[in-house]
Amino acid sequence: MNALGTMLGRVGSEFSENRRARFGAWLILGIVFVYGLLVQSDRVRGAYDAYGAEAARLVRAERLLGEEDWPQLLVAEREASRALEGAFWEAETEGVAQARLQAVLTDMLKGLDLRRPAIRSGVSQAVPEVPGVWQVQMRLTCRYRPGAELQMLYRLATHPKKLVVERLDVRRQPPRTTLIVSAYFIGIGPAQDIRE
Repeated sequence: MNALGTMLGRVGSEFSENRRARFGAWLILGIVFVYGLLVQSDRVRGAYDAYGAEAARLVRAERLLGEEDWPQLLVAEREASRALEGAFWEAETEGVAQARLQAVLTDMLKGLDLRRPAIRSGVSQAVPEVPGVWQVQMRLTCRYRPGAELQMLYRLATHPKKLVVERLDVRRQPPRTTLIVSAYFIGIGPAQDIRE
């Protein structure tokens, strides 16, 4: 305790005698005080912004509560949801999804003047932004006569389930078409370990 007292006595006498030390200490305290004010200002601004966002949400919610047509909105939402779900393909597993898409593409090719068509599996992956939806791709390559690719595109566009043409390459010499088609499936469970 005696050593601490002598040290504090020396520091006190240094401050009373040295004008620069006093100025430096006051400057440091001033900087810490201004920094504290800036931090507090940021906190207040963040709270103010959060309050503004919540107040805007409350105003929107009160406006929606004031509307009288909730049953009509609910019916319209259910119809839109049913139409959207109807556009998705359904499968239990990734393999079943690939098989269904390949079967549909094989049926579409019947009656077209396509020589040596080959359908291969492409990417099958979960869509990261939309939980529960899988993207399944197939790659179709074939030789064709001019105009057959338009018939093929028409059949893809008019199919009752949603099919997306990701890529279409047409070469004149030799006449060859490469087509990558995606379908979006729901109902595919998580991948299971084969060793189970």
